[in-house]
Amino acid sequence: MPEPLTRTLPLDGLTFSYQAQWTDRPTIEPVFVIGGVLQGMHGWSIMERHVLPHAALISVDLPGAGESTPLRPEQDMETMCRAVELIIDDLGLDRVNFLGYSFGSAVAFRCAQRRPERIARLALGGVPVRISEKLIDLWMRGAQRMLEGDPNGFVEVLTEMFLCCDTGAVIRNRDVVRQLVKRMTLRAVTASAHGFRTMERSVLENLDPVGGLAGVPTLVFCGEHDTISSAREQYEFSQTIEDCAFAAIGEADHWVFMQRREEASDLVMRFFTGRPVAGMDYLTPLAGASLRA
Repeated sequence: MPEPLTRTLPLDGLTFSYQAQWTDRPTIEPVFVIGGVLQGMHGWSIMERHVLPHAALISVDLPGAGESTPLRPEQDMETMCRAVELIIDDLGLDRVNFLGYSFGSAVAFRCAQRRPERIARLALGGVPVRISEKLIDLWMRGAQRMLEGDPNGFVEVLTEMFLCCDTGAVIRNRDVVRQLVKRMTLRAVTASAHGFRTMERSVLENLDPVGGLAGVPTLVFCGEHDTISSAREQYEFSQTIEDCAFAAIGEADHWVFMQRREEASDLVMRFFTGRPVAGMDYLTPLAGASLRA
């Protein structure tokens, strides 16, 4: 198998990078992945086993992630979308299968609205449909801890935002994932000079995915106990998209790719390869939802 290609590109005074892992016999368009607000291009090796038998895997350090420079105050989601388009052009691709998770789902959705002809299929996971007042209050409490020089206190508050704290809910690998998330968040805001401000923008700026979408087959999915936006909110969002399937993965919250990585990867690749996604034993029904899959 060829060695991964890594390149750094410029855009409006920024630099950002991507990695492309090629496969010998692709059967579908490459899979382009963007994850959470500070999740970079090296965080998606968990999907290689599922993706590479079918397609190349492209992952990115968009502005603000990894070693890439953060957005300036006047730059916004449109700059992110232009960065995505530059990567696709740099690779000489006509279309990609686009997976956006969490913050990445907001970017992917906006990209698909801008240039639907560049997207073969679109998978949106853990979609921040609406940042509630409760989540904003949690962020403000945590931010105050950070400004007081207490990054550990900041992380403790944010775990209430990121993770399901309902002890009655069954969550796979709950304790392990909780520790991993705390460690990752602490590193993100202490090892990078711009990590905290990048996170702050993702919470406080309006990223609500509105306006609908047509012409791109789409899957919206989440953990059944997602805390950023509920499964119900994400299902209702899916109904604004033409030709959209919805799926909720059981025993998981917002961190479904950690808690149920095999199942989440399987679901996405079933969708990208045109196989049925309904009826899988790791999915859970949502009361009153008509699942189009």
